[in-house]
Amino acid sequence: MSDVAVIGGGLAGLAAARTLRRAGYRCTVFEAADTVGGRIRSEKFDDITVDNGLQLMNAWYPAVKELLQPGEYAALNLKPFRPAFQTLTDKGLAMFCDPIRAPHLIPPFMRSKFGSALSVRDMFGMRKWMTSEIKHRSSLEMRKIRPSRVARDVSVSESLDDFGINRQMRKLVLDPLIEAFLFDPHGESSAIFAKWMLASLLRGTLAVPDNGMGELSATMGRIPGARIELNSEVTDVKDSTDGVDIHVGRSGLTERFPYAIVAVDPAVESRFVSLPQPASNDVATWWFVSDDPISDNPMIVVDGARRTPISAATELTAAAPSYAPERHLVAANVVAKKEAELPSDEDMKGHLGTLFGVDSSGWELVTRQFIADAIPVIPPQRRTPAGKLLHTGEFIGERTVVAGSQHATPTIDGALRSGQQAAKAIIKRLENTE
Repeated sequence: MSDVAVIGGGLAGLAAARTLRRAGYRCTVFEAADTVGGRIRSEKFDDITVDNGLQLMNAWYPAVKELLQPGEYAALNLKPFRPAFQTLTDKGLAMFCDPIRAPHLIPPFMRSKFGSALSVRDMFGMRKWMTSEIKHRSSLEMRKIRPSRVARDVSVSESLDDFGINRQMRKLVLDPLIEAFLFDPHGESSAIFAKWMLASLLRGTLAVPDNGMGELSATMGRIPGARIELNSEVTDVKDSTDGVDIHVGRSGLTERFPYAIVAVDPAVESRFVSLPQPASNDVATWWFVSDDPISDNPMIVVDGARRTPISAATELTAAAPSYAPERHLVAANVVAKKEAELPSDEDMKGHLGTLFGVDSSGWELVTRQFIADAIPVIPPQRRTPAGKLLHTGEFIGERTVVAGSQHATPTIDGALRSGQQAAKAIIKRLENTE
């Protein structure tokens, strides 16, 4: 019998399984789908690679490098974007960057349209607002955040107001980035989380694996010694002092395990453990392909001028040509609470032409995706039943631990770190009983 049942084969569950196996413990991963990886996956449309939404890795994320062997990480063959962003201003696209993180980009930054819209002084003002985060070099889940700091936590919008950041830096950079990476168009997220996210963007380099984001999931899913049960939807979890009973709907059988890790979406999680489902926002992603070049700058583009509904867009092939050989592939996100609010495919093509400043009339639609509850909203002063900021490593019940980005930072790093921490909590229990 396995020592631990891991319910969910997304990144959090796979991180938990890798951590357990590395410590020498047996585990069984139950995954409802026919492949592992959860929402981090890719598919092919002829020779075009399309991810499940516009997803990017941050090469700074420490959890990825801890969980993968050096050879596995190198085999991802990450294709980096430039350590800068572009934003649409009233005068067209302008580049912005962190002058400390990327000093080599200061000359083109000064020559860009931002020269009249934003100053280097504004950049340092942004860094001053994030002072408490800039100095850290670890995942937020790994820190002991003082209760007094959590008690002072406010929404990122209120925090920026309190700091007096209300001019061009706010309009053209910070608000668009918060919408792009937290799927938060109204600045409702915790300032603690938002500062960590923005600081990780400043210190890291965005990238995609050469074969698509699904390659990360495939690599994470190669776990020697782990039992992985695909097409095995868990329908019930019963936690008791004697063990955890896992009922699998396909087989109709119930298996008992000494411990369990629940690493599933919040809606499914709420059926298994007594935790409320967090608020979240939906997102839609459009993928278009063009025969003509679109941009020679592999950067994320946001709309600081608010002329389009686009949250973030990029030409993937500017960084990774293998996504669409000899063609040019664009992906764009729109955050919306309802699918009916989204623009039509034709309107979206026009919006992208406006954002990039090109003629997009000849672009072809590859696919459009709608992802419900894409990222949980992390509110200010969010606390667990134990009074902590995060659920990572906490037992919910006698023998069950939860994992997933809803209990961590809503990032790939957060999902991986939550699974890793959940496994470590159980490993500690197992070691104490041996």
